[in-house]
Amino acid sequence: MTSFRKLLPAFISVSLLGTAIYGYGCADGWWGYTYISSFTPEAFADDSYKPLFYAPEEKFYDYAQLEYIDKYNDDITADWKTYLGDQLCETEISFYLLNDSAQAAIDEKYQAMQRPQRWSAKNTADSRDAKLRNFFSFLHYAKRIEQSSTTTFSSWDYEDRIVNQTEKSVVDEVEAVYQAIPAKDDFYKNRMWFQVLKAKFYAADRAAVIPFFEATQGKQPKNQLYYRAIGYLAGAYYQLGDYEQSNSLFALLFNDVAKLRHEALYNFKPMSSDSLEHALKRSSRKDVQASMVAMNGYYTDAGEAMKKLYRIQPESPHIDFLLTRWVNAQEYIVNDYNSASKAATAWDSPELDRETISWLAGILKAPKKLHNPSLAYLAYGYTNMFIRAHDVANTAYRDAKKYANEKPLVQAQIRLLNLINEVAQVEKVDKTTENTLLPDLVWLYQTLPKDSVISQTFRYDYAANWIRESLAATYVKHENPIMAELLSSQKGFYDDKNLGDQMEHFLLKDDKSAWEKLFIAQYPYNLSDIYESRAIYAYYQNRIDEAIVLMEKAVPAKPNVDYGYDHIYYSAATLRGNPFNGRIKDCNDCDHAAPQKITYTKLDFLKKVKVLQTNVDAGTDVYTNALLLGNAYYNSTYYGNARVFYYNQIIEEYGNYISTKNQPYLLGMEQAEKYYNIALKNARTNEQRAKVAYLLAKVERNNFYRTAYLAKDAYYWAEADQTMFKAWKGFQALKSQYADTQYYQDVIGECGYFQKYVNQENSKSRY
Repeated sequence: MTSFRKLLPAFISVSLLGTAIYGYGCADGWWGYTYISSFTPEAFADDSYKPLFYAPEEKFYDYAQLEYIDKYNDDITADWKTYLGDQLCETEISFYLLNDSAQAAIDEKYQAMQRPQRWSAKNTADSRDAKLRNFFSFLHYAKRIEQSSTTTFSSWDYEDRIVNQTEKSVVDEVEAVYQAIPAKDDFYKNRMWFQVLKAKFYAADRAAVIPFFEATQGKQPKNQLYYRAIGYLAGAYYQLGDYEQSNSLFALLFNDVAKLRHEALYNFKPMSSDSLEHALKRSSRKDVQASMVAMNGYYTDAGEAMKKLYRIQPESPHIDFLLTRWVNAQEYIVNDYNSASKAATAWDSPELDRETISWLAGILKAPKKLHNPSLAYLAYGYTNMFIRAHDVANTAYRDAKKYANEKPLVQAQIRLLNLINEVAQVEKVDKTTENTLLPDLVWLYQTLPKDSVISQTFRYDYAANWIRESLAATYVKHENPIMAELLSSQKGFYDDKNLGDQMEHFLLKDDKSAWEKLFIAQYPYNLSDIYESRAIYAYYQNRIDEAIVLMEKAVPAKPNVDYGYDHIYYSAATLRGNPFNGRIKDCNDCDHAAPQKITYTKLDFLKKVKVLQTNVDAGTDVYTNALLLGNAYYNSTYYGNARVFYYNQIIEEYGNYISTKNQPYLLGMEQAEKYYNIALKNARTNEQRAKVAYLLAKVERNNFYRTAYLAKDAYYWAEADQTMFKAWKGFQALKSQYADTQYYQDVIGECGYFQKYVNQENSKSRY
């Protein structure tokens, strides 16, 4: 029925008002847990514990929510179907119980039952008729109680805080109905017993739940309703401020009913050490005491909770979920998602919980006492790896395998942690190392991603990246830059001509080993990506002939396939503006929107640059050719209209931030300034000189912003306010030497910056 669908949990939140709902922060950019973890808790605890796994950024693991609305629907329908037999079909029962629109039909049926002569005309007055009467009587009272049990309000509505309580008359009436039910009808009596508890809980005197439960619970079956009723009982104690008793009851639920574990823990109130000791005395059951310690450990210190729990009940399964939380927390200390290679430098961190690591060593002297010895061995081995005790880790992993079940996730976890430990000990990659690691690396990089079952849960991505970076660092140490790049690509690798040549030779050779083939397959770039990046770097380094040859090789492996940013197809990518135009205003969008009399691909652009350079070297119309070259180098930087030229999967500079490695190329003005100065020296008229003076002012401005701001880690606006306006040398020359030119007037009309400079200078001259 609706009251079950919208029911407050049998366990009450801290506010005791409305449904127990918790909020989450924005999940934008959520990467999942595997981005910083290699230890999969799902391998070691069942789904009832899943919301309780370590999740430092969320209320509960995997954004799990308390599912009250539909949680009991199937069970409720099935129970009533068994009770009613063929009186009603399952669809009808479900409609009356769960559909909000059933109210009118329920009222009609209930009213008809109040007129026995009309009811009996359609139904024989036997036990079957009585069961049907009971069903609609139950619905009648449950609906009235629901009016208070489903009261909610918006957390943003500060005016509507009215809580509808069950009226005392309703409480008394439903209790009277319960008391009048014959003992022989256990099912109906049990259902109405639960409704009495529920009515009392949502009435003004919530504490009345306690004596009623104590007086009647002995006659009730230990079924689902019984344990949900214990939740109401715990809530009543909670409101009275008796948190030790309420926590004891929540611990009972946590231990006995896996389905209610999440709710029990959510409503559990964390306790101090003294309060916990007092609360433990409320229960004589060791397993419930263990549950209470485990729940408190969820909110406090998992390591300390495990130790206390072990003293109470070493075989408790609750140790398992605490141990996974503790391991994941240790990972969180040392793993670095920004750079796996840097993460190893955090090993031996003083923040690691060495005391608990030592405790694990102690309890593993008697592993059979534990619920899951394999998990304990893995946790011990993994954390010993973090303190560089690799031999201890090796032994622990071997022992873990002895006790492990055949669950694929468990077997995968053991294999992965052992592989991490092996790689952590590699000092040099030789043939022996390759032969030892290759089978596991093939499994990690090729087999696992294809396993649609394991890969959905298993945390191996961070380890895969860490292993690549760790081996790459070893290759760097032993001066093997090619293998280092294959395993962990570095920004700007291909700006080195020699390294580019070596990589090309390596990739094209025929006699590759299985080890080399594995990491070539992992390398995220193809030969066309490489050729294109090398061509771009060669251009910026003014090696145009080489740039052309390389760019000619940069062609799509498959035609008509999008290989990059915004439909860019390597050498055939079209520049969106004319890169040889030098405008007064830098306006990419304007240049892109302007009609293009001629368009250039990346390859066309390079070939045109080559022609212009040849003309300059030959002394042919030097001013014009040098000016066009200056424009080309200007526009092919971040400031110009031909950024598409440097768009490349390897260079990977598509936005407003340019990495430090690529700033000399994409923010650098060296080549543009060189050719503008050549043009200036060869200018024949003041109009020509005026134009070059202004273009050199733009170069000076860009150089200033690069060194003053863009090359720094932070941009300080206070500092910028002091230096944002400067009198560039080109401005000075334009005003003092070329004020009588038409170009001067064009600049005044388009460039507010220059206009401001002129006005300031004119103002000075007046005074």
